[in-house]
Amino acid sequence: MQIEKLSDNWLFERHSKQTIREWLRQLRYFYFKRAWGGHAGDGDEFQVAFSFTDRQDLINKIEQLGLTLHTIPDDFPRPVIGQSYPADEFNKFKSDIKQFTDLEQPGHSVILGHKAFIWVHDNSFQIAISGTRDDNRYDVTEDDLKVCIELEKQFDNLGWQKIIDKSLENSVCCISQTKYPELYGEETTVPNSTLPKAGRTWLQKLFGSE
Repeated sequence: MQIEKLSDNWLFERHSKQTIREWLRQLRYFYFKRAWGGHAGDGDEFQVAFSFTDRQDLINKIEQLGLTLHTIPDDFPRPVIGQSYPADEFNKFKSDIKQFTDLEQPGHSVILGHKAFIWVHDNSFQIAISGTRDDNRYDVTEDDLKVCIELEKQFDNLGWQKIIDKSLENSVCCISQTKYPELYGEETTVPNSTLPKAGRTWLQKLFGSE
């Protein structure tokens, strides 16, 4: 059974196999997520997801990170689906949480003293770390790794080991033991995919698109 995965050329283009293996060895909650690239316009980041049960549970967990979910007023303008807007006008809209449309997505935030990007999905929220050193949200550095390690200590204190959402491992871009066992010390004969080497374009990460 073949496991779809990124090509070695793309996976190790920015960081060596040895470096990525060392990152994986140190991380217990976060995954290294390699950008898909091309028209996806995403970037590299360290990422973790936590599950929540309902609205109040989500609010409580976000508050444990030192944040407050803001309410979007009923009369606040919202973009019309199918209508185009100039960038400056579009950026005035607030991104809502689809499951609770009166609540605004946290987006770029500071959690437990560290910059992060937080996005709420159905029954889970993702925390992404990148750009700690120079605000380059498309790449990761050792500074980002240090932030992840520090945050993981705080997650331990919160008892969040049991609410890690491992569905991230289903993504070919998530460097997990599921898709890339050889990077965790387990050899595999599964060949790399022939995914094309992609470039980097701007996505609405700044605005909150996935």
